[in-house]
Amino acid sequence: MEDNKFSETHRAVYYEGDKSGRVTMAMLINMIILVSTDQSDHLGLTEKHLSDLGFGWVITQYLIDVERMPHIDEKLTLTTEAVSYNRFFCYRDFWVHDEEGNECARVHAVLVLMDHETRKMVRVLPEVIEPFGAEYTRRIERLENPVGISDEDTVDFKKSYDVRFFDIDPNQHVNNSRYFDWLLDSLTEEFLMSHNLKHMNIKYEKEIHYGHKIDSIVVIKNDGLLTHHQIKIGDDVYCEADCEWTER
Repeated sequence: MEDNKFSETHRAVYYEGDKSGRVTMAMLINMIILVSTDQSDHLGLTEKHLSDLGFGWVITQYLIDVERMPHIDEKLTLTTEAVSYNRFFCYRDFWVHDEEGNECARVHAVLVLMDHETRKMVRVLPEVIEPFGAEYTRRIERLENPVGISDEDTVDFKKSYDVRFFDIDPNQHVNNSRYFDWLLDSLTEEFLMSHNLKHMNIKYEKEIHYGHKIDSIVVIKNDGLLTHHQIKIGDDVYCEADCEWTER
């Protein structure tokens, strides 16, 4: 631990990769969530402790920058830091480095504390955030929202998915990493094999639960270097994302 940062190593294993041998975005998110969970456990703020209080952490937005996606069998260093918080929002950063110390990816996350019974966010409890050493601020970050998809856009691809029992996490809604598979799988194999994800802005609007049927919609722009995504149930938008790509 350096200052308020917490790090651990992780070997990327075969089931965390896709057919190209690279770690998937969903699995990268699972890795960084694991290191933040381990930091919480280290501080005695376990998920069970938080659940016993009737609360759980919920991520509302990620800003993700990718230098390169790690390959399977790489030894990685995962680092996280709870940076700051205000009355309702907490801000956490993550870094993924390879064995030579090169940065593979960095992630900025916005979290809120959710009441399990009302399913609404509540004011951040000092006892669940102060041990992380994050700075209290009155300022609320004004992050750019994803552009999303307008009625004037022509949809390029659309896929539907049933929400399974195994998609649900202990907070009783779809695990936030599952959205990445739905969002990116709407693109074609040819596209995914010929492009590298450079930047992603994803914002969660509403909870998705067991038994829902979702539509994953994508619009491709800028000669394939920019994609706009939505996850919808009927006419309601549950998640939006923008992705910037480079050609592989």
